[in-house]
Amino acid sequence: MLKHERYRLILSTLEEKNSVEVSELAKSLDVTEMTIRRDLKALEDEGLLVRVHGGAKKKDADYITELPYTQKQTINVDKKKHIAKLCAELIEDNDTIFISSGTTNDFIFDYLQAKNLNIITTSLTVFNRAKDFPNTEVILTGGRYRKKSGTFVGYFTNKLLSEIKVKKAFIGTNGVSGRKITTANEEEGHGHQIILDNAVERYILADSTKFGTEAFFTFYDVKNITAIITDENINPHTEDYYKEIVKILK
Repeated sequence: MLKHERYRLILSTLEEKNSVEVSELAKSLDVTEMTIRRDLKALEDEGLLVRVHGGAKKKDADYITELPYTQKQTINVDKKKHIAKLCAELIEDNDTIFISSGTTNDFIFDYLQAKNLNIITTSLTVFNRAKDFPNTEVILTGGRYRKKSGTFVGYFTNKLLSEIKVKKAFIGTNGVSGRKITTANEEEGHGHQIILDNAVERYILADSTKFGTEAFFTFYDVKNITAIITDENINPHTEDYYKEIVKILK
């Protein structure tokens, strides 16, 4: 068995069981305990697990708090532009799409070539980018405005989202930990759940720094989305783990 395959299976085992013994891994992977110890050290050095006496345990996700929108606009800009370009390439003429709030999503319009689009959004920033885009119909959901993220949330927002169907949904996230896709605000998360359930294709936008981090509210399971769109800096062992669950675009 190749090393990268062992790494993937070790991480998958920890995701399921939270901890595992060296002897158990050696038996299940049909290698020596010395090999497993080397594998565990390598994965710990990359910050993907924590070694303990006789085995290893799952690394706790880094819990993040929400930053102001204007501050997030200045972080990891190159990664966000890369992801936005990939999103734009997925959008085809005559598509009906949903674009959530998020500083990555704002860049999609810098690369968008498709025509005759119907765009639905909860984001005031996305609306302002989309409203002057040629041959495009735009719906801004309305609702209660949440200034910290520049998005509309609440009952009226969710009522509209529950009544529409879209071909593709592009949703930002604050963190991806195991199979959990998370956001900092539960009201935004409920809106994400609704529109993802009503989308044919479901895309999560997560730059490489978002993996192994976790925010307040879990709004979706990785196994139920079409693809995670990320950047080239994703840890290769993290990528191998997720590729067994979902398509990775980078």
